Amino acid sequence: MRIGEISKRLGISPKTLRYWEEIGLIPPPPRNSSGYRVFTEDYLRLCQFILKAKSVGFSLREIKQIVSIKYSGKSPCRYVEERLREKIREIDKLMEELRFKRKVLVSLLEGERGPSPFCPIIEGGNLKG
Repeated sequence: MRIGEISKRLGISPKTLRYWEEIGLIPPPPRNSSGYRVFTEDYLRLCQFILKAKSVGFSLREIKQIVSIKYSGKSPCRYVEERLREKIREIDKLMEELRFKRKVLVSLLEGERGPSPFCPIIEGGNLKG
C-alpha cells in the first residue's frame, strides 16, 4: 500500500510517516518502479505499535529504543517494564503535587479576607496548604 493508504488506515498524516522514517523510527520502506514508498502489512503493524506506545505515554525516543531492541533479536519487555515503572513513579509524584496544589487553592477560597492592595484571596490566604 502507498503512503496515503497506510496513513489513512492508521489515522495519521503522510507527513508523520515521513518523519518517522527520517528519524529512524521505521526503516525506509521499499519503493516501486515509480519511486513511491510501498508499505507492507509489517509496516502497518509496526506503526500500530508505535501509535499504541505513544498513547500510553512513551516518547518517540523510547519507542525507537523498543523497536531497536526488538530488531536486534531480543525481547524489549524488560526495557518496557522499567520505563512503565518509571512512568508510574512520575504520575504518582505529579498526583501528589496536584493534591497539594488543590488543597492550597481550597484554603485560599475558604480563607480570611481583609483589605489588601491587590486581592485579599491570595494575600490573606495560607499558601502552605
